[in-house]
Amino acid sequence: MRKLASLSLVSVLCGAALLSGCGGGKEAQKPAASTNNGSNPAASSTPDTASKKEVPIKLWVYPMMNGINGDGKGNPDDWAKEYAKKFKEQYPNANISVELLDWAGGTEKIDVAVAAGSPPDLVYTINNFGGVSKYGKMGALEPIDSFLKQADWDDYPDAVKGAMKYGNNTYLWPWLKMVSGVAVNMDIFKERNAEALLPMDRPLRDWTFDEFLKASQATTFSRSGGGKPDVYGTALWGKDGPFYMYLYGVANGANIVNANSDKVTITDPKFAEGMQFMADLANKHKVVPPGGAGISGENAMSMFLNQQIAMYPATPNIFEEAKKAPKPFNIAFVAPPHGQGHQTEAWNNVGGFIVFKQKEEEKKKLVMEFARFITNAENSKIVKHIGVFPARNSSGNVYGDDPVMTYMDQLSKYGNSLYSRAFGLASVGDWEKELQAILTGGKTVESALKNMEQVLNDKMK
Repeated sequence: MRKLASLSLVSVLCGAALLSGCGGGKEAQKPAASTNNGSNPAASSTPDTASKKEVPIKLWVYPMMNGINGDGKGNPDDWAKEYAKKFKEQYPNANISVELLDWAGGTEKIDVAVAAGSPPDLVYTINNFGGVSKYGKMGALEPIDSFLKQADWDDYPDAVKGAMKYGNNTYLWPWLKMVSGVAVNMDIFKERNAEALLPMDRPLRDWTFDEFLKASQATTFSRSGGGKPDVYGTALWGKDGPFYMYLYGVANGANIVNANSDKVTITDPKFAEGMQFMADLANKHKVVPPGGAGISGENAMSMFLNQQIAMYPATPNIFEEAKKAPKPFNIAFVAPPHGQGHQTEAWNNVGGFIVFKQKEEEKKKLVMEFARFITNAENSKIVKHIGVFPARNSSGNVYGDDPVMTYMDQLSKYGNSLYSRAFGLASVGDWEKELQAILTGGKTVESALKNMEQVLNDKMK
């Protein structure tokens, strides 16, 4: 149930070469003006179903799941073709073709198609790929505001809404949401008699930086009895997944960009303070494995599975990995730590569909209706087969009485999709370079963030 498409969410969130992105409700009146969250949804227009003219629609998706129902029994494009078939039953003139993108080169293929003036009509994208910002800025996307009903907008949690807009326009039809928590090796905490330091008695299992530090210090020790630790409280890494490290700035009440995504705010003192706490875990408190600048996310996961670190950012698929570990152990999840006086911010991502510019109004309406159909409350439930959650609240609890997924769904409401989208503005290499400089002490936090500010400003021009 909890298995993701091929890799852990570490790779997904960082835009590596793998995985991952509902409708109904009573239609409300069109809002008179935009609100603080930037919404301005209108009543949707529907295509002329009586039209006999065949309308070709190109849908591009990634190989996220196999089979018509996403249950692994079939081909990776079966589910998309099944949705195309069902949509055609409602709109007989819709002639939908499905093409699979490769995770390693999919974004490049889309870029080439856009440059050539022949993009797909509808394409799946992930928040941290930056497609909404990139193509929205280029003017290559169709805004969905006039098709998005008030009931649609109200059906999305705030953790999803941050992924939908660029500037004053809404571009993304959200389909799924992903979230990571802090996986805790409960055996290590029991070994150290430190279980009381975990926030297990709180509904969200949330805790502050200071509380997280105390738990990390209590679980940094030498199991072999040597002079240096061979078990560490947590891990930091500078390669192949810096997404998790920069969340320390967000968890201290700041963000990479402002709410409108038109101004870089990464040098906010609050962001720097959060990043300094992260750096101090390594350089001052020494509760993480040394040499973090050269450690990758995959290395950190291996250390967690080998019981060399007690806490590690992960998705629930880590349970399956732990079963295959040299010495299986018990795992529980807690929320990422946050700065004093600030709320929990979770590592999240949002997947959904964007519509590229259309020349014909009737075709645009048909494409928009297909996007709404794929992402409606019922059809989006299929994403449970890849261990993630539907983007719409009205899809309900798709995991039944599974306690782990029920908790992760609760935590997903605190996901910061504005952060994950902004992270996609720069290349992973840019983020790694500055993070590695911080972890080695080669740059101060303020200096590294100043460099990232310049990189991000250049990208946003």
